[in-house]
Amino acid sequence: MRRRLAQRLERIWYGSQPAPPWLAAAEAIYRAFAGRRIARPHKPPPCPVVVVGNLVAGGSGKTPVVAALAEYLTRAGLAVAIVSRGYGGREPLWPMRVTAASTASAVGDEALELFGKTGLPVWVCARRARALRRAVRGGADVVLSDDGLQHAALRRSFEICVVDGRRAFGNRRLLPAGPLRQPLARLDTVDLVLVKRTPNDPGHDLPGTEFWLQPRGLRLVAATGGQVPEPPQAVDAVAGIADPVPFFEQLEASGFIVRRHPLVDHEPLRDEFLAGLVGPIVMTAKDAVRLGPVMRTDIYALDVHARLPQPVLDQVLAHVREFSA
Repeated sequence: MRRRLAQRLERIWYGSQPAPPWLAAAEAIYRAFAGRRIARPHKPPPCPVVVVGNLVAGGSGKTPVVAALAEYLTRAGLAVAIVSRGYGGREPLWPMRVTAASTASAVGDEALELFGKTGLPVWVCARRARALRRAVRGGADVVLSDDGLQHAALRRSFEICVVDGRRAFGNRRLLPAGPLRQPLARLDTVDLVLVKRTPNDPGHDLPGTEFWLQPRGLRLVAATGGQVPEPPQAVDAVAGIADPVPFFEQLEASGFIVRRHPLVDHEPLRDEFLAGLVGPIVMTAKDAVRLGPVMRTDIYALDVHARLPQPVLDQVLAHVREFSA
């Protein structure tokens, strides 16, 4: 049921299928609610807080951007912490620190992925303001928020909106008739707009600075296994992310023969589904952290890195230093 609903909304939001009247009516209700949340909080935070979010429901490349910023700011000598809502997990009402023993069902796949990528303190709480306070008490010089543009209770000093260059803003309508969580006018209030580009995106004319996700190769997810698959080998590609097409195309561009298995965003990876695939299996890093103990020894993850332009990195670092001066 969830998959059928997601597929129908996909056709409405990003295809040519018109929104039915009941969705348009629900959009009007949502518009009245969203209009009250368009302004960013004015009260300053206790330390530099950089929110990396987007305007649409679903992913746009926020998590790799947060990881890249965390890596750069850490190299600059700053104590960095990350806060997240923990979507896909239990979304605790009190801050929970992600550890090596954490599971995606408890803290969410994105928070667990960020901890694995960076090794930095990652605090999860449905109320991000509480996670921010815990991060500051833990000694953070700067806090990065994975998502949160619409979380009005979270004080912030710098906002980044990430836009998917392939899907852009879809039909430009608000939820649930379209993918927008806030009106497009919200772009006028953020400090920086980043546009994620892929080789086969339609080249929408979008405001902002372009960046690319750079593959870092395949890594073995299972405890044991054989050699990493190489093209032109056939693989089962599994992707439970908002827009799996660029992932599949990335593998195909690398020379693999790809059997595509798109899943709903954050969809659990069930043992019977994985057991029925021919293999080897290649999945996104976000999917890999949702895996429990698996019997297969031929599961691999494709790691990617957000290649941010140097002026973007310099702008964020300059803001952090100016705020802390």
